Amino acid sequence: MDPLFIQNSVLSLVLGFLIGLQREMHAIYSNKIEDFGGARTFSMIALFGYLSSWMSTFFPYFFLIASVVMGLLVIAAYVVNSISISEKGVTTEFAALVTFVIGGMLNLSLPIFGVFIAIIVLFVLNVKDTVKEYEQTITKKDLSAAILFMIMTFVILPILPDRPIDSMGLVNLYRIWIMVVLVAGISFFGYIAIRILGATHGIVAAGLFGGLVSSTAVAMSMARRVHENALLAKNLALGIALASSMMLIRAGIEMWIINPALTRAFFIPIAVGTLAGYGYIATLYFTSKREDIPQDIQFKNPFDLKEALLMGIVFGATLAFIELSNRYMGDMGVYAVALVSGVADVDAIILSLSSLAKSGLNPATAHHAIIIAIVTNTLAKSALVLFLGTKRLFQLVFTYYLISVGAFVITAFMLA
Repeated sequence: MDPLFIQNSVLSLVLGFLIGLQREMHAIYSNKIEDFGGARTFSMIALFGYLSSWMSTFFPYFFLIASVVMGLLVIAAYVVNSISISEKGVTTEFAALVTFVIGGMLNLSLPIFGVFIAIIVLFVLNVKDTVKEYEQTITKKDLSAAILFMIMTFVILPILPDRPIDSMGLVNLYRIWIMVVLVAGISFFGYIAIRILGATHGIVAAGLFGGLVSSTAVAMSMARRVHENALLAKNLALGIALASSMMLIRAGIEMWIINPALTRAFFIPIAVGTLAGYGYIATLYFTSKREDIPQDIQFKNPFDLKEALLMGIVFGATLAFIELSNRYMGDMGVYAVALVSGVADVDAIILSLSSLAKSGLNPATAHHAIIIAIVTNTLAKSALVLFLGTKRLFQLVFTYYLISVGAFVITAFMLA
């Protein structure tokens, strides 16, 4: 007997058994009546799928006929069960159809593909309770934002021309929009993480994921909280430091996507600065009382259409200013733009410099300008903490900046 036939027959039984077992366990833990079948039934369905596909070698239409029969059986089972069960879903029935197809795949392709689909099915079937929790957390506005993200990325971006549309060669709609999608996408990930985990999980969650959305917003919120209890300064400094630690990581990701060649010069400095910063963060963590401080930081959804358009205007203006400065003022003009832009935000200037470094701007100039923007932004956030918080909080946070950003700057210049 063919060893491959034996292998696939056993594998179909195993995969069907696992999917059926998940359905049985779901019915048990949900206190529901088993409405279609369990481990044994699903094992037979998968084996039926494999044997039907195998028989098609001898009878060309066998798998097609078997598929129709399987579909009719599932429909009949659904109708019968609907009569006796008041609340009836169709998840198990669809799982049965997919299990049948998985069995057929074992004959038509490499076994790894069938195993992969079975694992995906098990994962999807097993996340029902988690999905219900997320449904209560994610709002309709968040879903609309996700749809807008897909439209921005897969509908608008491909149709934009990847060339300057003005006579001076300053405005490239494709480059501007891809920056908007990139920054908003990173921020959206952090925003959804905060929505799912909840900022009320404390300093670590609010700091790390909040830093992906806006480290400035985290710094502002936590600096204000220190006035409620001065003894919480270390805990709040920990949160601000965690949020700020995402700045270098985020900058590295943005540079790598836009201009991988430029990223190579920053890889080691970013790693050194980040690790040095986390060393100080660890010190804060182990020397503080680690109070559970609920955070209620209000973040804007980064995929609001108006916000996206405004972001596009900012990126376009930054690109134009850098290009004009480089043409008429040379390196000093680029550094001046980096100095001013870095006060408010580093995303626009980093992405603009990374993009222009591919099309005429001296990479060394871009390298130095990025360092200037990061230092400027760090000083701006330090001033914000000092103004909104206390002297003690400022000292703790500024020490983090000196260690992390200082290590980054020194390493960057050493390797330049």
